[in-house]
Amino acid sequence: CCVDQCNALMEALERSIAHPVASPGLIAELVEALPSDTVAAPRNLSSSLHWKLDTIAEQHGGHVPLHGRLFAQWMHHAFPNECEQPRA
Repeated sequence: CCVDQCNALMEALERSIAHPVASPGLIAELVEALPSDTVAAPRNLSSSLHWKLDTIAEQHGGHVPLHGRLFAQWMHHAFPNECEQPRA
């Protein structure tokens, strides 16, 4: 029926990163260049989004796990119309 926009965004990130974890700087750079149906690119991520990404990395040895709940929540903040709030 419908294309899962968040899944498509995640697949684009996974192809670019090609690893299960990445630095917050690389993720921010890639997401700033990643367009969606409701978010134009390039864009500048807010300081709040940068802070949240850095906080996730601090909890995981300096890298952000792409398949964790915290990153899914971050993607919801970065793409609120495409990515659902993860459920607990």
